Amino acid sequence: MPHPAPSTDVIIVAIDEASLARYGRWPWSRSLDAELISRVCQANPKVIGVDIAFTEQGGDPAANQALRDAIAACGKVVLPVLIETSRDEGQVRELPPIPELAQASAGLGRIGVVLDPDGIARSINLWEGIGAPVWPLMAQTMLTIAKTPITSSPQPKSTLSHPYQLVAQDNRLLDFIGPAGSVPTLSAQAVLANSAPLTALTHRIVLIGATAAGMGDFVSTPATTQGAPMAGVEVIANSLISMEHNQLKQPLPIAWVLALTGILALIPLLWLPRFMPLTGLIASILWFMVLLITTALFPFITGYYFSPTGILVAALSAYPLWSWRRLEVARKHLNNELLRLLPYQLASVHTPNEIKPLNFEQRIEVIQEAQARMQQLQAERDEMLDFISHDIRVPLANAAQQLASGELNDLNRSRLAVQLKRGHELAQNYLSLSRALAAKPDSFPEIELNSMLEQAIDALYDLAQAQQVTLVRRLPTHDIWIKGDFSLLERATINLISNAVSFTPAGGQVVITLTQSTQAVAWCVQDTGPGVPDDVLPRLFQRFGRGTSHRAGSTGLGLYFVRTVVEKHQGTVHAINTEQGAKFSISLPLQNGESITNQAN
Repeated sequence: MPHPAPSTDVIIVAIDEASLARYGRWPWSRSLDAELISRVCQANPKVIGVDIAFTEQGGDPAANQALRDAIAACGKVVLPVLIETSRDEGQVRELPPIPELAQASAGLGRIGVVLDPDGIARSINLWEGIGAPVWPLMAQTMLTIAKTPITSSPQPKSTLSHPYQLVAQDNRLLDFIGPAGSVPTLSAQAVLANSAPLTALTHRIVLIGATAAGMGDFVSTPATTQGAPMAGVEVIANSLISMEHNQLKQPLPIAWVLALTGILALIPLLWLPRFMPLTGLIASILWFMVLLITTALFPFITGYYFSPTGILVAALSAYPLWSWRRLEVARKHLNNELLRLLPYQLASVHTPNEIKPLNFEQRIEVIQEAQARMQQLQAERDEMLDFISHDIRVPLANAAQQLASGELNDLNRSRLAVQLKRGHELAQNYLSLSRALAAKPDSFPEIELNSMLEQAIDALYDLAQAQQVTLVRRLPTHDIWIKGDFSLLERATINLISNAVSFTPAGGQVVITLTQSTQAVAWCVQDTGPGVPDDVLPRLFQRFGRGTSHRAGSTGLGLYFVRTVVEKHQGTVHAINTEQGAKFSISLPLQNGESITNQAN
């Protein structure tokens, strides 16, 4: 932040466009440089700083000698030391003036500024060097020779801890007095031509350097206006003025920066948990404005500076992060509710992996779906209670009544056995259905389908023999593996085969077929009975539906159990009437062809 220029005795003798127009293009002969230094020295300045690099011998020994004599005769000339990176090798090099000029000078000082990542020059290092920070800033050398009281930085110990690296120490923030052109300037051609009074340089700190466009080093600074960069010699002048008036700002120690950033970043937690979203947003905006003003004034109040980026980013991020946290808590609650509701067969999601890609609104929609599903389950619960109180209670009550009568002749024993068998069958079907509803597809192991079908067919062999029905197996010769619940799929298959045997007349046959494609595996149970009535087919797999089954005395649970098991395996089951009889088919999809492995026998 530029400030009004303090009273200063710093002045620039500028090699500007007028000077180049009169004395020719740059670089000038060193004899002309010598004449310029001599003319400035005649005005009896406090010190002269030359922002011109004399790092090479040049082709004119006489001009070098003239320049050396002018510097030595003046006795108060400070020459620059350059530290730059080689373009060819990328190596950092120190480039002091040639030895005869360095010996004749009153002192040497390093020139250069620190460029931030955005390319803006905001600070300087008081000491730098290759391997050790041995070179002071030119401004510091000049003020020492001018005997100007300053709070200088002591020279660090020359320890070569990094012999091939640039080592810097004592970084300071510059306080620019204004944009380019704010430092008093006198044209070099006016000094050489005696067209300006040299008294303007008397007892002043004089800098000689280039300000003409296209020569010298120009950098962007915080004081840059309208895209006009600042000449390097004027940056040195600002360094002199800042140092002379003790306006260089020191960096705040990193421990203090971290502590301050952490404390200020946590302060929004005092109100964010307590305020509603709109109030919290307003409080966060006001807090950001307070931080912006405080961090801008901090260097001028304390003399220390630090980058406010972390604090300001924390202030800007506090509200959205806290809002995200609130949404995350809500999302986790929705996730937990969805995971808890997965066993209830939601239409939108079936597995935990299907929950992850859902956005917030979609999760709310699934929860709404779950509420509707819960209402449906409540209705089913009432229906189930009716089933338990009637279908299971009636045969058990009849059996208890017969036992209580005390008449256990052969006829009563036969009736009692039928009632108990009926009650046992109903209870077993209900338990099997409950187990199917509670099954978790993610935990299904790999099973072999041929073995499952063979076991289901063998379980009904005696029933088929008694009904004089032939069971025909059309199964592949190789193993077919799939992830599933062996006992549930076996029970479902037994239900289908049992129904088919029951409705096949004596002498008929039930054909069990297993096929596999690249997308699915399917098995069919085909009987040679009368088929299913057309009005029953649409309601065949419903739960507890009276009249939904074409089998007398059916509980309405067997085929609903089959549908439940198949849906748990993400498959489909359907029934059709053919010319031969009823055909029930179960189809289970293959997951990208990875759920099944064929192994030759």
